[in-house]
Amino acid sequence: MRLLWIFLPIFCALAACGPSSPSSSTQQTAKNVLVAKALSKDVPVQLYEFGRIASPETVDVKPQVSGRITEVHFTEGQDVKKGDLLFVIDPRPFQADLEQAQAQLQSDSAQLDLNQNNLQRDEKIGPQHFVSEQQIDTDKANVKNFQGAVGRDQASIDRAKLNLEYCYVRSPIDGRTGRRLVDAGNYVATGAVSLVNIQRQDPVYADFHISENDLARLRENMPGNQLNVDVVAPTQPDVTKSGALTFLDNAVSAQAGTVLLRATIPNSDHYLWPGQYVKVALTLQTLKGAVVVPSQTIQMGAKGPYLFVVRPDNTVEQRIVTQGVRYRDFVVVAEGLKADETVVVEGQLTIGNGAKVNPAPYRGGIPGGSPSAGGLTQSQHSGESSGNVDPPASPKPAL
Repeated sequence: MRLLWIFLPIFCALAACGPSSPSSSTQQTAKNVLVAKALSKDVPVQLYEFGRIASPETVDVKPQVSGRITEVHFTEGQDVKKGDLLFVIDPRPFQADLEQAQAQLQSDSAQLDLNQNNLQRDEKIGPQHFVSEQQIDTDKANVKNFQGAVGRDQASIDRAKLNLEYCYVRSPIDGRTGRRLVDAGNYVATGAVSLVNIQRQDPVYADFHISENDLARLRENMPGNQLNVDVVAPTQPDVTKSGALTFLDNAVSAQAGTVLLRATIPNSDHYLWPGQYVKVALTLQTLKGAVVVPSQTIQMGAKGPYLFVVRPDNTVEQRIVTQGVRYRDFVVVAEGLKADETVVVEGQLTIGNGAKVNPAPYRGGIPGGSPSAGGLTQSQHSGESSGNVDPPASPKPAL
């Protein structure tokens, strides 16, 4: 009897731990996930580099005559037009040279007229043998001599006028003046010192380098195409200025393994400044109707990139895909997915192939506007170069 009381609780415990009902074993708990639809977009493929803004024209204004500066007609940092007066060098010595040359011309012209009259007179009476042949030859030599003198006098007048014009130093280009390097009252000599530097600021150049590994792709897309270039100042990443690629250097640097490129950027508002550091996005091509999803949608597995597609019955299918270019918060799916299919954006770590899910819309989403407003870089997963600069933020027109 005592043994019965000992084994009875054990039998009851074993009965309570028996197999559960079939309904409880097959029931599956749905996992909460965030989903979005794959969209079809025109996607630009871009290279990202660092660059510097350069002026297309920069001039060191130097005196072309020697003398004392008497007037300054601009302020430092002023925008000037071609032909605007900048400095005046004392013109009085050059005015005197001009008047002297003009007087000499008048004197030599009078002597030339006299010699021509003498020659005509001697030639007229020569046949009657009143004038020797030697005298006629002398008259001809005097005429030619003073014809040369008149020519020299005219050249002296032209040179004196030019020197007098050089006394009024004018801007050779449209641009912005820098710091004034010489004050009024100083004596300057021809070509000895710069008076001021002027740089054109509209348009401007954006100079940058790309790796020689990207050179082949660039050259493939250049013939017949005007490649677009976007530049962004790091201090204002929301402002983008756009232009066109206008120059590819003729050699690769042996030291750096890069090649120089230049873009021409309209800059009527003077937003970009010569010497300024910028981020550059060079558009190589545009992928038409590419399928794009948020970048965190794609995961890496043993067999390569994959994502989860949500079926109509709220179960998921794990699908191997080919990842293409990516930009900011979305990525191109080159193969394995169609537009309008629903994919899991967040929550992949808690589910597997065939799992039941409770989908909710992903609020981050894919930008409603065309991705072509920004740019893309080749995905590292697709085995192509991704550049070395972060893509610019959502571009806005310059203020």
